[in-house]
Amino acid sequence: MTPTDLSWIRQLGQWIAGAAAFLGPWGVFVIAFSDSAFIPMPQGVDALLLAQAIASPEIAYLAAGLGALGSVVGSTVLYFLARGAGQGLLLKRLSSNGINRLSRLMGRWGAALLIPVTMIPLPMPMKPVVLAAGIFRMPLVSFWSAISFSRLVRYFGIAFLGMQYGDRGLALALENMHLALLGCGCFVALFISVHRFSTRWLNRG
Repeated sequence: MTPTDLSWIRQLGQWIAGAAAFLGPWGVFVIAFSDSAFIPMPQGVDALLLAQAIASPEIAYLAAGLGALGSVVGSTVLYFLARGAGQGLLLKRLSSNGINRLSRLMGRWGAALLIPVTMIPLPMPMKPVVLAAGIFRMPLVSFWSAISFSRLVRYFGIAFLGMQYGDRGLALALENMHLALLGCGCFVALFISVHRFSTRWLNRG
């Protein structure tokens, strides 16, 4: 498939982003759902959320919460799609070696593998990891926990930056990406610790 064949997807994404901008905080939900489920819109949620936090600080946290919810719902749609379709979906994006490597990483780290790709505001390969979660049948509660945790941290962080620093908020985050990576590492470690502790506690009985 050539890049031209995918132009309609980009155009649809631009149309959705433009229409969603008029929906207030619910526009963030629409873009987050679309981006997570079907139509990639890199940083579309971040940009709209930042704009709303600057223009209307009183709805910033509502928009952040709706963005996290939209991302969880959209990712869940993709998860079940992958569960039904199997590895054929991943083969369109990764080689057989890539799939095997991703399978090993998921077997070792579980839901924690989802946190870096959904928390850090950079164009990271989120969809292959979400697809793998469905294909390799990651427990749904773990899947929801990881997506919710990382999106809440990311979107509430962006809303806070927009309210405090205006249009310089996202630029400041990008300029201090090393701190974001360090913070992400701490969150991953915390998630793994809590997840393993809760699993052991539940299995005691």
